[in-house]
Amino acid sequence: MGRLLKGALKSLITTVIFFALSEVGLRAAYSVRNAFVSRVPLPYALGDEYGPVPPWLDRLMILVPDPALIWRSLPNVHRTYVDIFSPVQRAEDRVALLRRFVPTLPPEFRDNPTWTIDLNSQGYRGPEFAAVKPPSTVRVACIGDSWTFGMNVDQPRSYPDRLADHLRELAPGARYEVLNFGVLGYSSFQGLQLLKGRVLALHPDVVAIGFGMNDSGVPGYRDKDMIAAAPPPLTRRAIDAAKDLELYKLLDYVAQRLRFHPKTIGDYLKSESGKTDGPVDYSTMEPWTRVSPTDYERNLRTMIQLARDAGATAVLLDNELWDGSPYRPLLRKISADTQVPLVDSFQLIADARAATQRDIEHALHLDTPEASHVDEEHIPDATTTTVVFRVHRGTFDVPRSMSITGNGAQLGDFVPNTILMHDDGMEGDQRKGDGVWSYRATFPAGTDLHYVYTNSGARGQWEGLDVPHMREVRVPTSPDGRPIYLPVETFGRVYMQADDWHTDASGYDLIARGVANAILTSASR
Repeated sequence: MGRLLKGALKSLITTVIFFALSEVGLRAAYSVRNAFVSRVPLPYALGDEYGPVPPWLDRLMILVPDPALIWRSLPNVHRTYVDIFSPVQRAEDRVALLRRFVPTLPPEFRDNPTWTIDLNSQGYRGPEFAAVKPPSTVRVACIGDSWTFGMNVDQPRSYPDRLADHLRELAPGARYEVLNFGVLGYSSFQGLQLLKGRVLALHPDVVAIGFGMNDSGVPGYRDKDMIAAAPPPLTRRAIDAAKDLELYKLLDYVAQRLRFHPKTIGDYLKSESGKTDGPVDYSTMEPWTRVSPTDYERNLRTMIQLARDAGATAVLLDNELWDGSPYRPLLRKISADTQVPLVDSFQLIADARAATQRDIEHALHLDTPEASHVDEEHIPDATTTTVVFRVHRGTFDVPRSMSITGNGAQLGDFVPNTILMHDDGMEGDQRKGDGVWSYRATFPAGTDLHYVYTNSGARGQWEGLDVPHMREVRVPTSPDGRPIYLPVETFGRVYMQADDWHTDASGYDLIARGVANAILTSASR
């Protein structure tokens, strides 16, 4: 028995040493690897489906748990991100970046644009600031999510930084200090906690409030329950501690990789085109929604009242690219009830997108389709409309042909690289060889189309991919029965957007000017 116990003890000690050395080795390997990372890739995938995230990326994350705010940003962080919201040959090329252990970028991504963040000692994006407001200074506190943070743009191009520039331009005789309290992924619940626990103590004169996009998320939990939850029992904490071990995370990652089966772009197109019209009924999903519309309204009204009680004025911002959001009408209602100005970012960006489309058509001399390209044989009846899709090649070469794929036989029934477009002056194409590829098709008026473009891929294969974004259009009714030329789109670009969820630098600048005008208008009353 003694020999058995001694052998078991030796085995236990050997096992402990093995796991300890493995843990130390993994941590050292990850630290060395991340020390050579100069540009952090942000891959994108349709449906936001990347599969498991490698554990060596944990130390490049900028968010950590917080007992009062659920999470917060790390202090004193410097990161440069490389933008991967761009065309690739295959979808796997984007996801492979997430799993790449080699700390350098593949050649095809090395020329992609980058953006840099610098977080101060309190974890906020911007320079250090004093707790006491400088004399004769109007202090503006911007609280919000990634739109306020300035996702996808360098620091000087975030909306709070641009707001400071616009205030100096529009009111040169006054002194303004703009503080950026945007945190990635924040909801109005977290914004309220941040306002109460940190921002009001700085005695701001203006509080700019921008939430909505994350509130509507349905992750299966409510933000308010995350704070109110009782501490887990000791056994649960022990298990969670074990899950923090790098060896466990690596083994779990390998297991998840083996189980992960990504969907194709066609699967996402089918899913989107199969959705029924109508507003989302959030009342039935309240237990699984981060912040329900009811709680969202309560949070915003509370923030406005707290700001006013502290002697500050408030400005509201809409920050969604989803026109059907139930949070948008709530914002308008709150603005009207409280007499707080609302900067309608969605409308600002929509108007700018339409202007961009007009400018591009004018630059390409395609403002008005030429009569010679109207084919009388393709004039439909009163219930159908012939539309012409148009996409400019942008900065990309087209070795063979651009293609369009989407729902319905006219768009290939989700089979890629089968519906070829034209740049030969035929079949609805307006001008041969101008880099604008066209495709003419007839649909019942009112049909919702979801589609993507591809560039010279193999028939039936998802190759030559555009940005990871589903384009969509509702087929209009032709007033005279003649073909309708849709706005010229651009391969590799979504106008006024940096990705599927955020505007670009131009949009942030429009928002900043809108907030500046709202602040100055309120101050003059």
